[in-house]
Amino acid sequence: MIMNTNRENDNAAPDAAPNATAPEPAVTVPSLLGEDGAFSPEWYARFEDLQPYAATLAKFKRPEALAKSYAHLEKLKGYPDAQDDPRMQAFRITVGLPENPDDFTIARPDDTPDEIWDEHLAQSLSRVAFDYGVPPKAMQALVDSYSREGRNFLMDCRKQEQDAIDAAEADLQNEWGNEFDHNMQTVASFLRHVGDQTGIDVQSMVENPALRANADFARLIFAMAEQGREAPIRQGVPADDKQEAQRIASDPTHPLHEAYMHANHPRHRYANEQYDRLAFGRSL
Repeated sequence: MIMNTNRENDNAAPDAAPNATAPEPAVTVPSLLGEDGAFSPEWYARFEDLQPYAATLAKFKRPEALAKSYAHLEKLKGYPDAQDDPRMQAFRITVGLPENPDDFTIARPDDTPDEIWDEHLAQSLSRVAFDYGVPPKAMQALVDSYSREGRNFLMDCRKQEQDAIDAAEADLQNEWGNEFDHNMQTVASFLRHVGDQTGIDVQSMVENPALRANADFARLIFAMAEQGREAPIRQGVPADDKQEAQRIASDPTHPLHEAYMHANHPRHRYANEQYDRLAFGRSL
């Protein structure tokens, strides 16, 4: 039997694996706290997510101060009761409201029509928003949205009014044909005549979209004007006055026809007065 006399080889450590790598040295991370328990200078700088809050975090010198601030924020979570003045005051500060309610104002959005903007209402809403801690940006966003929707609604209403007016005029033009302009002038003249006698300003009535969009209203006034011609209010009107008024309204060769038919004519008012005198027996 052959004995192995090389005992040193028996106790020798096995060779290291050919692909093994040496362990990396440990990285020493600076402590967040100093020996006195306070935060190390700019301790927050090593956290990338905290960079946007660096100015605020720099105010905290010790962990307990940061913990108290966090506990205070936790206490403020949730919407406070408006009657809880201390908590509501703290909440207003948190959401960026001014200390004085008079400083909480609502800006009128651009292109807001006068018909949908009420300065008194805006002031009232701003006070309610302050009392209930509505963030200024949120309140302004609500007002902007209200203004935008109100403007769209107003434009739709105006379009519907104009469509109704156009439809009424088309209806009357189809019925009256070439007499449309003359008949409409008769309607306006009769209204002015009656308005003068009763002391009522009828201009707003003539311009009222609801009446202008009603073809039957024009028919009714025209019929009343025609009856007025047949039975003049003032007695003693010559029989041919009605024909003269008709010529003013319909005969292009009449000296007053052009002035009567065009509201911007310098003699339009005079022509209307002469028409009313002749057609309705109006005393000048």
